[in-house]
Amino acid sequence: MDNISTELHAFLISFGQNPKLVSHQVGHYVEHLFHLLPTFNEQRLISFYGLFGKTRLTLRQLAQAQNETDAQTAENIALDLRKLAVTPEWQMLKSLINKK
Repeated sequence: MDNISTELHAFLISFGQNPKLVSHQVGHYVEHLFHLLPTFNEQRLISFYGLFGKTRLTLRQLAQAQNETDAQTAENIALDLRKLAVTPEWQMLKSLINKK
């Protein structure tokens, strides 16, 4: 995972573990950010990070569900994070998060 994606990854881990740490508005914006991805990719990230009330799935569980190796699934997640991390939407959302 590259440096640009690492910040988004860290935020999503924190958000998944403790959703009450962010405002309802920020959570809503994260949903919109994820809508930039195809539905399958969006759902994979939601499951991987355990967002929006979904049970967190391990990399192995996600890989097995798609008959992929753990490495393939990790690479696909990293690619999706990269796609989101470079968007103006994430940059705007990041500025809201940093104001807290």
